[in-house]
Amino acid sequence: MTYDEEIEAALKRRPADESAYEEPLAALAGSDGGVQQVRPATRSRVRTGAMPAVAAIAVVLALGAGASMAGLLSGPAVTAGGHNDFDLTGRVDCFGQAPGYTPGPGMQNPLCPLMAVPPAGYGAAAWGLDPSVPYSPGATQLHVLVQEESCNSGMDASGRIAQNVQYRDDAVVVTLAIRTRGGMQTCQSNPATPYVVRLDQAVGSRSLQDGGSWPASTIAIDGHVVVAPTQSPYPSNWHMPTDCSGTVDDAGFFKAASSTAKYDVYCAVLPAGWTVESHSDPQAADTLLTVIYRGPGGETLELFEGNSCTVGKGVLCAPGNSLGTAMFGDREGMLVSEPPGADYGLFVAPGEAQSWRATGKGMSLETFKALSAALIIVGK
Repeated sequence: MTYDEEIEAALKRRPADESAYEEPLAALAGSDGGVQQVRPATRSRVRTGAMPAVAAIAVVLALGAGASMAGLLSGPAVTAGGHNDFDLTGRVDCFGQAPGYTPGPGMQNPLCPLMAVPPAGYGAAAWGLDPSVPYSPGATQLHVLVQEESCNSGMDASGRIAQNVQYRDDAVVVTLAIRTRGGMQTCQSNPATPYVVRLDQAVGSRSLQDGGSWPASTIAIDGHVVVAPTQSPYPSNWHMPTDCSGTVDDAGFFKAASSTAKYDVYCAVLPAGWTVESHSDPQAADTLLTVIYRGPGGETLELFEGNSCTVGKGVLCAPGNSLGTAMFGDREGMLVSEPPGADYGLFVAPGEAQSWRATGKGMSLETFKALSAALIIVGK
């Protein structure tokens, strides 16, 4: 078995009866047309002490080789503090989602950053030092900004943040989690929430680490904040592939396609009951990327991205009857009725080498416009 195959096997290792876990893995969540929450978003850590924006994948790759998990979930030199609100589960999984498994060597995967799985009732969180408050290694309070990783309808985490602090001879490892609100939540970015971590011991010259990621990421060492070489280059409108509706494998497809393509790759965030029926080869994304979604009532939403509508394709570039304009995610496009093979179509930059097209069948115009407007860009 190759290295990549071993990673994929580890990521897909699930028991037949997932109900045995406290937080079963779900491909679909909620009902009554609520927006599906498949996986939470994880955002980058800017090592100026500011809160992340979008790319924990880069952090995991950069720190994974040099960071050790010893003492994050277990270790002989670990002592728990008196201000712990929850106990660590000892499990890790993609973006801190259940059911989780025991971490081991060679398990890092750029398509699936591993985070500590919190106990039932909590969601994963990332944190960084609040840049408005100077870091003091001798203090017993840490002023941080906390980013909720679960979908939370764009709300902050005030009043729901919980902490676990592990004290080691060489490090103080702070793992934060957020009590979940329950119910169906939409998946736009959540704002960072100020929080004060209360310590039983000052960090001093020890390393200060965020135990939410695996391996733990270093925030400060020897009394100095770890500073990234540059600010995050990732646009604020990028989303993690796990924000897309579908399975973990579908998220891997969108990540691979986005990494291959030279244009913005969009995916859908759909109500419960929708699935990814098929998609094209992600390695051919520079030519044409296609994705077909199927709804619970047989509805169809199709996306065509890349060289989707050039002058040489004739009727595909100017089909149907004009209905004005509508939003394709954050881009405005031309809305039409009765394009070939569908009830409605939406075209962005038709005739250009980089263009986008969505078609809908078996749904109302308002539903098609709503699903098209909810499309999100997958970060590279």
